[in-house]
Amino acid sequence: MKYKNAFFTPELWHSFLALLRYIPKYFVAKRVSGEAFFSAKTYRRFEGRLIRLNPSSHSNWGKMDAAQMLHHLNLSMGSGQGYYFLPDESNFLSRSLIKWIVIDLYSEQPKGLELPIGMAVSHENYCNFDFEKTRFLEILDKAVSSTASKQWQPHCYFGILSASEWGKLCLIHIDYHLKQFNC
Repeated sequence: MKYKNAFFTPELWHSFLALLRYIPKYFVAKRVSGEAFFSAKTYRRFEGRLIRLNPSSHSNWGKMDAAQMLHHLNLSMGSGQGYYFLPDESNFLSRSLIKWIVIDLYSEQPKGLELPIGMAVSHENYCNFDFEKTRFLEILDKAVSSTASKQWQPHCYFGILSASEWGKLCLIHIDYHLKQFNC
């Protein structure tokens, strides 16, 4: 019964449609290696892009403002590093098929993926931009140094991930949201 309920959630179907729409792009997208995440070069590259982000930066899609987007990234990457606790929202499909598609198959995050509830940031939530930016750089610094799988907590939606899987997920997710704000 648990799997049946997990299969019929609107979020799962929205995400499935977003993944299907991305298929043509899959054939031309450059492949991403999770190992590339674990370097000082990656930290400097994201830090350089983050410099262009400010509290009044406008997004190309979505409803989050810049501070909320940083908070969302902090929740997602920070939960893997122990900064935040997010409830386990995983199910058989998210730990198997969806995980394989999102992490192993795709090299970009398709627009329209539905978020696990724990990572969603309410649009009414006020987030302090300076705090979130500083926290993001702190979490990023720790994450790029965490090359062993035992240094990562399970993902709230995909379950246990290797360090390489976490690295690829972080690369794809951070890039997606920085592009969202023209950074």
